[in-house]
Amino acid sequence: MIRRPLAVASRAAFVAVFVFVPRIAAAQSMPEPQANEPAKSEPAAAPAEPAAAPAAPAKKAERVETFESMGPHAITWDANLEGGFGRAFGDIHPRTVSFARVRAGILWAHGQWFTSAGIFYDLSNFTPGTFGIQVEQMHLSSGFWIQAGAGIDVEPRAMGMLAVGWSVVGVEAQYRSFGDAGIGPAFFGKLRIPLGLIGFALSNRH
Repeated sequence: MIRRPLAVASRAAFVAVFVFVPRIAAAQSMPEPQANEPAKSEPAAAPAEPAAAPAAPAKKAERVETFESMGPHAITWDANLEGGFGRAFGDIHPRTVSFARVRAGILWAHGQWFTSAGIFYDLSNFTPGTFGIQVEQMHLSSGFWIQAGAGIDVEPRAMGMLAVGWSVVGVEAQYRSFGDAGIGPAFFGKLRIPLGLIGFALSNRH
């Protein structure tokens, strides 16, 4: 009867010595976590650089059409209307003279310069008609122009003319026959309407 309690007690001691004691010792040997120690965190990654904005598409250069950009080979029709009033000199009577003239031909545009050439007909108070050839050179930016021409009237008698001006106004000198009144010079103030140049400008407007 005494042996059984001794056996139970010896088994309980064995378990206590070889099982629980090592576990308690191991638990006591583990370091306690420090509550106040802040947790170490990984350094924050540097913010990514913003992506470069896409390059704006290159704008196509707009071509501005000008008279200079049309080149030296622009050729078109030409027409010109003129009228003048002036005075004859010498033994010419009456001394007051006038004329109206129309010219048709070709216009060459080369940069700032416009050259015209054509045939003309004019009517005056001293002859029913004069036919001839006239050439003209005009500078577009300044507006200055010069004309020269020669013709023959219905008699027939020859004449020559030279004119200079600006824009639509100018002066003209003629040397010609005035019929029965004689031969001599005459000077005119005149107006001109360059229909060919106006038409060329309108057709090339952008």
